[in-house]
Amino acid sequence: MIHVLFVFVTMVLLLTAAFLSGSETAITGSSRAYLFHLAKKGDKRAKKVLDLQEDMSLSIETILMLNQVILYLIPIFTAWYSFHLTPARSAICTSIVGVLIIVYAEICPKIIALKFITSYALFAAPFIKICVSTLKGVTRILEECAKISLRLVGINIDVQQSADQSDEELRGAIEMHSSEGDEEEEEQKKIMLKSILDLENVYVNQAMVHRRHMRTIDISLPVSKIAKEISSCPFSRIPLWKDSPENIVGILKAKTFFKALQMNNGDFSKIKISNLISPPWYIPETTSLMDQLENFRKKREHFALIVDEYGDLLGCITLEDILEEIVGEIVDEYDNKEIADDVKIQPDGSFMVNGATPVRDLNRQFGYDHRRIYHVRNKKNSGYRAGLRFGRIKIGNSPPTTKSNCVGKNNSSTYTTKYL
Repeated sequence: MIHVLFVFVTMVLLLTAAFLSGSETAITGSSRAYLFHLAKKGDKRAKKVLDLQEDMSLSIETILMLNQVILYLIPIFTAWYSFHLTPARSAICTSIVGVLIIVYAEICPKIIALKFITSYALFAAPFIKICVSTLKGVTRILEECAKISLRLVGINIDVQQSADQSDEELRGAIEMHSSEGDEEEEEQKKIMLKSILDLENVYVNQAMVHRRHMRTIDISLPVSKIAKEISSCPFSRIPLWKDSPENIVGILKAKTFFKALQMNNGDFSKIKISNLISPPWYIPETTSLMDQLENFRKKREHFALIVDEYGDLLGCITLEDILEEIVGEIVDEYDNKEIADDVKIQPDGSFMVNGATPVRDLNRQFGYDHRRIYHVRNKKNSGYRAGLRFGRIKIGNSPPTTKSNCVGKNNSSTYTTKYL
């Protein structure tokens, strides 16, 4: 009878320890993103796993505490049983129980949990949730004792994970992601996902259309001439200026203009442009693309003008400009020019780059990290000049010191980027 009792109790304790050991691995290793997806679909067990992961330290401490209690009871019960055996049989029994603990209470459950990590976590969550709630008080007391002990030896466990670290973890997860399919398509998906993360660190003045390249119309022109300008303009929203091209007085939508023209049977004399325009929307150049994307959504607008700290017009940005930062160049029937037209490879291997080319377009075209392409302010005409950094870089008009250099032109200004 005593032998049967020993085998039965030992098996129950081993199974309980195995369940707790596997639960620890499954709950800590389950994907929060996938569990969140399951929870949104109504899976209550997924919600419980997320709750356990929300306070991971409490959950793991409870599991470890219970597991240690079980693993402490097994040797005690084995020692009691050994009193009824000969010394030789007692040694064999103790060795067998030790092997069973290592293999079946630790290794096997962790292998199973890693193989079926989400399923295991969903299965274990209801039981672990009850244990955590029941033993919360005891666990918190033991946790505080552990924290005090760690502080005594100078270890601070209250340091929070920085936002930068979380961002880098997400970038790493995107880089590691792979699936069956076209390799180039997968790479494009990764670039798009990482571009979304970059929106918070990229400002509107880096993606804007410079004021020199904005299509604007003088509001004082006759309506017939304005109609002709709108007809030849590929854009749906045109800034109107008065006295000076930088004095934007309103934004005229082509659809609104032609609708008014139709309602007046094509009679230009009956159309008053000032009644058709909407007030210009000015935003500071320090606005991030992420904030501006949200502002576009809230205001239900697609067009904004960018000003510097002195209120001077720098350029404009549209919803399409921000989307292109994510998905790359969006080419429509009106786009007849590619970035390749602005970059010419010279016989010596250098590049001739149009100085008006946005540096982020060069970044996407050549696959450079955004930190390797930079802006240099052109004080003469308040434009921007772009430099490509292949090693270290220098800009100026001094004679090249190496075999290769990169020259860019921005209207009246010329600059040279060269290898050092």
